[in-house]
Amino acid sequence: MFELLFLLLPIAAAYGYYMGRNSYNVKRAGEKTEQTKNYLRGVDFFINNDKDQAVDQFIAYLDSGNPSFESSLALGNLFRQRGEVDRAISLHTSLANNDSAEPFESEMAQLELATDFISAGLLDRAEAILLELVEIPRQHKSSVCMLIKLYEQVRDFEKAIELGSEHKDVLGPSELNSLSHYYCELALQDIDSGRIKEATKRLNIAQEFSENAIRPLIMLCEIKIKEGGPDVSSKVIEIIEKIASKDKNSGMFCLELLSKCGLEKTDPLYKSTLESLAKKTSSAAVLAELCDVVYKTQGNEEAQKLYLSFINERPNIKLFSAYMGFRTNGQSTQGESETVMQLKSIIDARIASHHKFSCSSCGFESSMMFWQCPSCRRFDTIRPTHSLDGD
Repeated sequence: MFELLFLLLPIAAAYGYYMGRNSYNVKRAGEKTEQTKNYLRGVDFFINNDKDQAVDQFIAYLDSGNPSFESSLALGNLFRQRGEVDRAISLHTSLANNDSAEPFESEMAQLELATDFISAGLLDRAEAILLELVEIPRQHKSSVCMLIKLYEQVRDFEKAIELGSEHKDVLGPSELNSLSHYYCELALQDIDSGRIKEATKRLNIAQEFSENAIRPLIMLCEIKIKEGGPDVSSKVIEIIEKIASKDKNSGMFCLELLSKCGLEKTDPLYKSTLESLAKKTSSAAVLAELCDVVYKTQGNEEAQKLYLSFINERPNIKLFSAYMGFRTNGQSTQGESETVMQLKSIIDARIASHHKFSCSSCGFESSMMFWQCPSCRRFDTIRPTHSLDGD
């Protein structure tokens, strides 16, 4: 019996070790499960744009064990988005200076740190980091693009153009379009200072950076109109045709330039240009102007046919208002004219209450035209509103 108990001792010891080990593993598994739950909850709250709850869950995840680099980076971004830039800077600095981090992880943390500094208004510190990262192939494109936006923010367009031209090969269409606008901004400064030749040179270069850019063409038109000369009308119309071909939403700008080029409305070139703009653009103002020209040169009947044709093809409240104005101009009885005018005044009040321009990116609305959206800071996203009651 004693020998049997002696033989069972190793088995008992092994079983005790197994049970203890298993209990430890179960505990560790439970801890990892809780970590995973905290992380997934944080991701879920982040996706649902509940940033406060997301931050709380990510903090719980970080406190429950060894957090991943990605989760720590994400938490820093959340701090920045919540306006807690100091905490974001502290966390991203810690990640960037972590000796055990991989080189690419340190670089990513530095990029986020530069973004933190920009948010905090510490632009010189952000610039210093980005200038170092420009030399690192992995972060070259991102850091160049961020530097260009930083120089744009402080309106140092010369630096932005210099950097962008040097690294043009890594820039996308959006960044190249921004460079085109920087040339336009510098051209405006030249015009204000009377340096017309320099301004014209910059505007010609601006077109090379963005093939669909219409701002430099509009500015060149305005320069030619101001300079005058015997052939100014034909030169301006040539540029107007280019603008309309590049952007179907440019009708409002083209019409304004056409009205300034010195042509009489009865001039056949004025009418033919309007007919071309009516085909190339979607502007109700252009259609109404063409109808008015037809009325003055061909009479009531032809003008009415054209109005009704346009209204059927492109229903628009502004065009309908112009037609009602035409109807009251000797085209109806006195009683009918009064009714039409009352209806026209109601429609015009509705038109006046709507914004003339809107941003296709963020939805910002304005009664003024901006080449750069004041809200989302993107270029060429604000255009005349094209809808039933738009342009």
